[in-house]
Amino acid sequence: MVKHMDIKADRFLVKDNSYIVDLFTVDFITFKENEKEYGTYWVKLHIGTKEVRYICKDASELNEVIEIWCKLHGEEINFDKQELVGETKWD
Repeated sequence: MVKHMDIKADRFLVKDNSYIVDLFTVDFITFKENEKEYGTYWVKLHIGTKEVRYICKDASELNEVIEIWCKLHGEEINFDKQELVGETKWD
């Protein structure tokens, strides 16, 4: 599976050959570590009653999406890895 994200104009998440999401319209974000591929994260961007699914290649990419989303909603919040994804049995 190709996992590539690009964020344009600090607002639009673009997934190659698939979709574009305006992060400003995202109500909330849920995520969890991918049990089948350590270090990647399953992300759901919730927009009303719909959701967009995405796989972040690592915690840094997850962090980038969340920090940009927070900034668009009026808060500049910086997370470190432990705050965002916690401890895992592999750390």
